[in-house]
Amino acid sequence: MKFLSSSITKLFGIVLVFLVLAFFPGCQKTSLDAGNTIIPESESSAMIRAEINNYIVITKSETLPAGFEKKLSAYGEIVSSTPEIGEVVVKPKVSDFEMKIAKLFEVQAVVPDIMAKWIEPIKFIEEVNPPSIGSNETFFRYQWGMDAINAPEAWNAGFTGEGARVFILDSGIDADNPDLAPNLNITLSTSFVPDENFYVRDGSFFNHGTHVAGIIAAADNSWGVIGVAPNAEIVAVKVLNEISGSGAFSWINAGIIYAANNGADVINMSLGATFNRNGSYLDENDVLQKMPAVYIQNLILAQQRAVNYAFNKGVVIVTSAGNGGSDFDGDGSIFKLPAELQNVIAVSATAPDCWVLSPDPLFDLLASYSDYGHSLVEIAAPGGDYDCDAGYPYDMVLSNGAGRPNSYPFYFAAGTSMASPHVAGVAALIIAKNAGKLSPQEITKQLFKTADKIDGSGISAYFGNGRVNAFRAVTE
Repeated sequence: MKFLSSSITKLFGIVLVFLVLAFFPGCQKTSLDAGNTIIPESESSAMIRAEINNYIVITKSETLPAGFEKKLSAYGEIVSSTPEIGEVVVKPKVSDFEMKIAKLFEVQAVVPDIMAKWIEPIKFIEEVNPPSIGSNETFFRYQWGMDAINAPEAWNAGFTGEGARVFILDSGIDADNPDLAPNLNITLSTSFVPDENFYVRDGSFFNHGTHVAGIIAAADNSWGVIGVAPNAEIVAVKVLNEISGSGAFSWINAGIIYAANNGADVINMSLGATFNRNGSYLDENDVLQKMPAVYIQNLILAQQRAVNYAFNKGVVIVTSAGNGGSDFDGDGSIFKLPAELQNVIAVSATAPDCWVLSPDPLFDLLASYSDYGHSLVEIAAPGGDYDCDAGYPYDMVLSNGAGRPNSYPFYFAAGTSMASPHVAGVAALIIAKNAGKLSPQEITKQLFKTADKIDGSGISAYFGNGRVNAFRAVTE
């Protein structure tokens, strides 16, 4: 992902810096049955170079059996438990931990709780809609994405997301940001990253979760920018380290369950990791690691359980399709989490063509970096791009940055991480219009049915069902 930031007092001050951030993938989703195979510790440990401190124990039943935690405590320290999906994280205190736990009749699988890179390295720089409630926002004129999805028309029709609750699973949030504080539920916001608060550290810098939150629900407050659903409630759930963008599987799974149990209407996950079905992945230090293929299958199984739990509780789950510029129809050896799971909406990124230079700009080009494929993409949304030399950086997406405690910068950013929250925001508009009475299946159908077909009349490899349209979603 590439992004540019600008302070509110100096929008055109340009400085080049490098950082780490996120994007990722899911249309014809793959169902996986990991079976009940356990790799013996003596065989598997040699294949894993990364240090493993904790293990995820997955039970055969999708809820935790009574007394099972107590039984496990004889073999190790219980780090955390997610009984809703039959998952316990354990720090071993006996030798041959995997072999011993695998023999327990309740156990489906034992897998390392690996730390993976969920946000890719990015480059960043600090740095026309119809009249609507957004017109008095300081930087609304740069928010071409709102024009592209007809958000101002939706606002003018009276739809602003009030009553919908969106959980943002990401790298934290700037809880004091004037654009976000009016809509942020501090009581529910939480962190599953050990020793980190849900709110970010002090200082002015790009923060992935803060930028995503602004796209979804920056407030209508005559300051800064405005979100797709400016009156929706947002909840920050930190599941990734705010500096490295890395995180454990168990953190993300726990975040999904937490959102589902606390009234989420929508979960946005602008995050993802790519795994080879043969057993390789990038660890938190961007080092390629190798592990038994069955571990990958069981990690997918555990996260699918978490997604299914949330979906069955009535939650719409939106994520990003990925920034590798790859055709996923041609490579069945890789799997992207969470985007390729069942019951997840994967979003590709659209971008304009030097819109500030054109009297009649195009907004619906496939972004140069966006992953694509019929097997992956289900819908598209503005993600921005950075390949217009003359118009750079205005083809990117402008949103909030972190500025604790009192200096609040804004950033242009490009990635499918920016596309996903546009869809999450429109989902919030639909939910609010219907007073929360629609099922996730009905909301998804409405998103797809009212999306603009920009690549023929069928399902597009680049844009799925089309580019999301906020106005049509709440009026048709």
